Amino acid sequence: MKMMIVLTGDEIKERIAYPLICETRYGSRWDTQRRKRRWTQQFSEKERDKASKLFKLAHKWYLVSGVPEEVTMSIDTLALWQKLEGFCASL
Repeated sequence: MKMMIVLTGDEIKERIAYPLICETRYGSRWDTQRRKRRWTQQFSEKERDKASKLFKLAHKWYLVSGVPEEVTMSIDTLALWQKLEGFCASL
């Protein structure tokens, strides 16, 4: 059984750096060999697949619709958001 948490829009803005993730993913640094090597070393195939969905969500929240009033996600998903944040910040 997965542990789920419910976060408000304000909590999402405090806990997840989705603008950073969006800017990094869709920016010029993403297409470098250095990033590709680190990406495959630091993220499992399952995490990379899940991250592709999170990138789309970051784009939607940052550039399209904004963060919803309430978001439900698993603890694992929140941890992946935070791992992505650290990875993107290090590029």
